[in-house]
Amino acid sequence: MTSPLGPLAPLGGRRYGRIANVILLEEVSSTNDVARALVEKMVEEDTDLLPTCVVARRQTAGRGRAGRSWSTAGDGAVAASLVAPWPEGPGRIRVPVATGIALARSLSASFGLGLKVKWPNDLLVKGRKVAGILVEGRVLPDGLGYVVVGVGLNVGATRAELDALDLPHATSLALEGAAPAALHGDAPLLAVLSAFDAALAHDEADLPSAFSEVAAHRPGDVLEVRDGDRVVRGRYAGLSADGLLRLETEEGVAELISGDVTHF
Repeated sequence: MTSPLGPLAPLGGRRYGRIANVILLEEVSSTNDVARALVEKMVEEDTDLLPTCVVARRQTAGRGRAGRSWSTAGDGAVAASLVAPWPEGPGRIRVPVATGIALARSLSASFGLGLKVKWPNDLLVKGRKVAGILVEGRVLPDGLGYVVVGVGLNVGATRAELDALDLPHATSLALEGAAPAALHGDAPLLAVLSAFDAALAHDEADLPSAFSEVAAHRPGDVLEVRDGDRVVRGRYAGLSADGLLRLETEEGVAELISGDVTHF
């Protein structure tokens, strides 16, 4: 276990404006699991935990929403999880969508690609998934808490590698034509860390407008959303102020706080 902030720092010893610590691991089952264990240790010891990133060069058992597996494939795949304070209040439910917006903006700039967000926070290039985001929270008895934001990013995977994992709707930065220099060595990992740092800096005052700039959906698109056994189908009508998905259905406008867009 090493840290880019230490005296023998990897990753060029880069420092960040808001990320206080970076833990770099060669291989883990899941960076979110490591991050959650870190939170539990800090809670047990009653120690403040400043914004911290857990990053791994290889992740063997990543998880997506609803406990599904999330596989990154090919050369240079990035797995990273950000642990940050989760202030008490209604703004908590904005975190998944706001994070997706911030990462789409930052990673688009880093790789010269137009990343779009499929609600709430899958990152797509030309309709194919290049990164998954998983947000998990831990609320403490005093009402405060921590949030863990995990990202899995496909960097150099080939079409054959993705198909071998039965991921026909996935893609990678290399497949989408990102510049080779942006994919070399630790550059993708550093781009994700910079994206997390940018996400910590912004609190979108107008979440619906910000989402519309990077959304994979357009007003009137027919979407189908599954949340457990519930299926809601309707026409996309933007987001609520707190990031809830609004669908115009036969019964009126439905606002969804969670779920997977399975048709769009």
